[in-house]
Parts: sequence; C-alpha cells; structure tokens
Amino acid sequence: MQLYNTLTRSKEPFEPLAPPQVSLYSCGPTVYRDVHIGNLRTFLMTDWLRRALSREGYRVLHVKNITDVGHMRLELLELGEDKVIASARAQGKTSLEIARHYTRRFMEDEAWLGILPADVFPKATDHVPQCIALISRLVEQGYAYASGGNVYFDIGRFPSYGRLSGNLPADLIRGEGSQVDPLKRRPEDFALWKGAEPGRELKWPSPWGEGFPGWHIECSAMSLHYLGETFDLHTGGVDNIFPHHEDEIAQSEAAVGHTVVRYWVHGQHLLADGLKMSKSTGNDYSLRDLVRRGFDPLAFRYLCLTVHYRARLNFTFNALKAAQRGLSHLRRFVEDPAWQDFSQPESGPAEAWRERFDEHVEDDLNLPRALAEAWRMLADPALSREEKGRLLVEADEVLGLRLADWPKETRALPPRIAALAQERTPFRVARRYQESDRQRGALEAEGYEVRDQARESTVLKRSQVEWKGFIREISAAKEVPSLLNRPDACEATVSLVAYNNWPELKRCYESVRAQAGPDRVQVVMVEGGSTDETREGVEGLVAGDRNAVVWYADHPLGEGAFRNVTLRQALGTTVVLLDVSVSLSGDIFSPLAEALGRPGVGAAGPRGLNTKDCQHFEESAGPEVHAMTLYCFALPRRLVAELGFMDERFRFYRHLDLDFSFRIRSCGYRIEALPDLALVYHPHLVWERMDEHERNRRSRANFYRFYRRWHHRRDLYGSAPG
Repeated sequence: MQLYNTLTRSKEPFEPLAPPQVSLYSCGPTVYRDVHIGNLRTFLMTDWLRRALSREGYRVLHVKNITDVGHMRLELLELGEDKVIASARAQGKTSLEIARHYTRRFMEDEAWLGILPADVFPKATDHVPQCIALISRLVEQGYAYASGGNVYFDIGRFPSYGRLSGNLPADLIRGEGSQVDPLKRRPEDFALWKGAEPGRELKWPSPWGEGFPGWHIECSAMSLHYLGETFDLHTGGVDNIFPHHEDEIAQSEAAVGHTVVRYWVHGQHLLADGLKMSKSTGNDYSLRDLVRRGFDPLAFRYLCLTVHYRARLNFTFNALKAAQRGLSHLRRFVEDPAWQDFSQPESGPAEAWRERFDEHVEDDLNLPRALAEAWRMLADPALSREEKGRLLVEADEVLGLRLADWPKETRALPPRIAALAQERTPFRVARRYQESDRQRGALEAEGYEVRDQARESTVLKRSQVEWKGFIREISAAKEVPSLLNRPDACEATVSLVAYNNWPELKRCYESVRAQAGPDRVQVVMVEGGSTDETREGVEGLVAGDRNAVVWYADHPLGEGAFRNVTLRQALGTTVVLLDVSVSLSGDIFSPLAEALGRPGVGAAGPRGLNTKDCQHFEESAGPEVHAMTLYCFALPRRLVAELGFMDERFRFYRHLDLDFSFRIRSCGYRIEALPDLALVYHPHLVWERMDEHERNRRSRANFYRFYRRWHHRRDLYGSAPG
C-alpha cells in the first residue's frame, strides 16, 4: 500500500513497525456540540484507511481521543469561558454532563455512517495525570518553562519545529490570535498547561497550581500512553496540521528523543456551497440535519467516496441527492439474497476485477476510482448477477456502505408500515385500483417502495428523498424561472424570507393579507431551510392563498439570493421587499405606487439614509435620499431587467440594501423616503439574537464589499441628494 505522508510530502510504501500489527492514532471530536459533516468526512477517511489495512491482512489497533476538557484557543468566550463551560451553564448542566451527552451523539453519528468503532476512546479528563507527567518531563529536560501559573513549550529549543506544516520559527505566523501573551518568552511558544481563571469548573491540581492541560499535550500524552514511544499512523484533518500536529511532534519528540509518528495522513476540507463551514454562515450541517431532510446517513458516506480524501469536497444538497440515488442503485444489486448462496467457481473476469479494485485502494486510498471500478464490474456482461452481488459485497468491506445487511434491513418493516401494506392487499385482490393506488401513495410518502408481482407485493425501504412527495427544493436562486417577460398581473408583489422566524413571519404575512387580498397583492415567500417550526408552518400559513408562491430552499442561500427569488417570480407592478420584523398597520401599496409613478423615481420606502463619506449613514426623512433600508424597499418591477439582480455575495442583510440603492442611483434614478408609511416596527430578532462579535464580523464583511464598489462614486453621495 502507498500512502501520502504529510511529513515528507510524498507518497510512500506503507511498512508497519511490527507486522501484522498496525498502530493508529486519530484526533477525535471536541464534544461541546454535535460534530458537523466536515469533521465526519475526516473520521470517514480514517475508517477507510483502517478497512483497507484490514483487507491487506493487518490487525489495526486504533485509538481515537475524546476532548472533553474544553480549551481557550479561538473559542475564547467572555470571562475566559470556553464553549464546553458556556454550553453547560446555558443548559444548567455540568461540563462533564454536556460532554457525555455529545459523546453519545458522536458515537451514534459514527454508527449511522458505518464507521468502525475505535479500540480505545480515551477521554482527556481521564488522562490529566499523564499530561502532568509529560509536562514535568519537558520542564526537567529544559524544553518547557513555567510562567505565571502557566507552562509553555519553548520552540527555540526544538530546531526542527515547523517541518510538518512549513511554518518555521523565523517567519512563523501565529495561529492563535493577534494578542501577545506577556507570560511567554517568545510569541510563538505554546501552552502546555494553563492556570485556571476564577470560577472555572474544569480544573486540576498540578505542580504549577490549579489549571488544565493545553489542547496539544493531551494527544501526545494519550498516544504515548496507549501506543508507545513510536507508532505507525496518525490521522486528522488538514486544519490540524498547524498548530495542533506541529506542536504534537515538538512536545512528543522532545520528551522521548526520537521520531514518534512514522506516517501522518490528513484529509482535506469539506466546503458547503463553496464556503467554509461555520455556524455563522449557517452551513455547518450535522448528520442529523441531513436525516431530518430525508436522507440516509450512508448517502453522505457515498458522497465522500466520490472525491479523493486529499482533495476538497464541495458539499451541496444536489450532490447529496445524486449520492442517495447512487447508493440506492448499488443496494438494488444485493436486494435479492441469491448472491449469498452463489457457489459457482470464481470466473476469470471476477479475479481480474478484484485485482483492479485492490490496485486503486492500495494507491493512497483512491476510492473514487475503486468505486468507479465497482460500477464497471456491475455492467460487465461476463459476470452473472449473483457473482456481481458477491463481488460488490466483498468490495463493500472497504467501501463500508453496509450492503450485506441491506436485504434484511429493507424487508424489516415497522409494524405500522406492515399493517399499511396488509390493508392494501384486499384492494389489489378485488381490483379496486383507485384505493390500491391511494395506499401505495401512503407507503411511498413514508419512504417505502411498493413492487407488485402477480400474486404478492413487496414493500422495500427507501430514503424519503427518493420516495416521499417533497415539494421541489432549490439550491440556488438561478434555479427559479424568471417571469420578467410576462405582463404585470397585480398591483404589487411582497417578498418575505422564512428562516427560523415563525412568529415574526406569521405576524408579517397576516398583516399583509389584512391590508391587501390576493387579487391586489402577490406574496412570494422563500423558505430557507429552517431548523425550527418555520418550515412546517409555512405550508399551512399560505394554504388557500391563490396568489402566494412558496419556494423551498435546501439550505440558507443568503439574503441576496432569497430576494432574487422574488425578483424572478414577481408579477406585481410594484415589488416590495419586506423584512418580517415589520407589520402593516394600513395601506402601504397606494402611497408606494404613487411615489414610484413619479418620473425618475426608482425606489421608495419609509426609512431613507444619507451619507457624506460612504461609510457613515444617517436616517433622513427625505424626500430624496441616498439609500433605502430593507425594512421596506420598493421598486418598479419594470426596472429589474435594467438593474439586474441583487449581489448574492451579500449573504447577510446588512449593506445589501445600500448596494442595491447605489446601483439604482447609478442608473440615473432617484430614491424617495415616505416616513409616514403605515408600518409598525418590532424588535429585529435576527439582529438581537446575534452576539456582538458576530454582528460586527458579518457587517464588516458586507461593508467592505459595498465600500470597495462605490466609494469612488462621489456623484452618488456627499452632498444632499437632489
């Protein structure tokens, strides 16, 4: 087997220390919340490595740590609390109770994905004595020093620091914030032990005072404890290379005096719709998020199989749907258990196929090619169907899609589903096809396929994505057809965004309908992949509204994309982009139409803004203003073709309205403020629920995008408009 070793930056033959035994250490999860699918991709990579080694005949001893201490690093919260402690206090539980809860959920996630459990799952909290002993050893040998209750590793004493990541001490870019710790001898030194701040819950006594071990030292202590001073493999994600694994190498090798890890294997990032996964972006999906959307967890495993572990994988729900279909097609080859009883001698084509499959697996886990080879095998006319089933199940010992279990699993019906299937039988026998088809639809809505034979019916388990009657979901605004070439069909179109905002959405929608019926105003609503009751409430909210259009997104597309769906679908003479934090207390459509009917007016709304420097904006009663806010932003539908759609890089609403306002004015149109418009302003919960750091981060990113585009257009701002 050839493996890419991050340390040498080359593909090398894998030669274990003590064959057939292989020692493997993996950086496991930090258990303060559910791991996201980017983390799970890394754990899948390790699982495939382990399965491939087992296929080669090795016995793998696998250690995967559980970080349940919590650390400062970039997760620093106010008062020095880390996320484990903050989460525990918010839920009224101890930190260890929270850690145990999310550890159980992590184990469930791995089981859902078919990840083989590690032989040992050491917890950081159970190995603090080993951490203290290792730190003491480093202090005694002169590689570490105590300062102010903390202990730091002196990277100046370790000349080879940086050989894994390339971050050499001479030009090191610090990876843990811009503030320099005054207790350090040099900024690049890293903490081995941290003194406990007042009120900290998780702390232990030590020779340097009460505190807790640093993140990096835990893995060194546990790997040395369970696997010895030299072991074969260490895995993790590329985000672990620096500083975590670089620091691991320094402290472990400084302690023992020689190389500890022989092969470092790292998996690349998983992006979501081309963006880094993060909680603030709303794309840090957990496996449970995918299950709630009707996907089989193993569909995600299949998706990860399609891209090499050292290449970035861009996750989209469309790609996951394709993976779900691919998984289902493979399952159909093993649904007939006849392959289990196939006893014919193996054919030449089968042996040749196995060799090709193994070649790809042994070539640095090239599983995309191995999977493609499996598909070619299934299309080979020289192989019988039974032989294909056996070979596919054999390949699955590496792929890990649990195909051998599928024949039993797909026929193991829950009692409620079995009863529903039995209720359908009399209708078929009596040839009452309308009732029979209705029962078939009920079964498919539950995620089951019905196969009718001459004398019996077979009900087979499927994913809900395949069989449940979902409303079609979109993954991008451009998937929505544009109706701009159609004539106006009503007085106005109102744009509403539904995303985890059910009470506000309901209040806003009902106020619109109280002031204007469906003949007068069209409502276009985008449901953005909510995780609360919003998604379920939307369908009932607009039921019976003949001039309401709802588009369901499979994930949060961002504010610009949400609004573009309305601009594409609008049929009203006036398009009103409305924030759900406002409600209507009277007729707003007549005064908006009157203002937009005046020559040269391109936008109108109640809360106008002026600026002197394109940086600071102040509210203005107008009548003419530089920009209009998205609380209520109205424009003539006929202008959309000229202006174009909103910039979808503005995922957060802040400054999106300024950008579109300046585009309108750059085309020669005026913007008018109507401060007396009949609107009621309620608390803006999206803003209020967001912590100050996140507000500033999102606003700052949008501001620079806006400012770089428009600051040179002094003709659009500076002096009073008009």
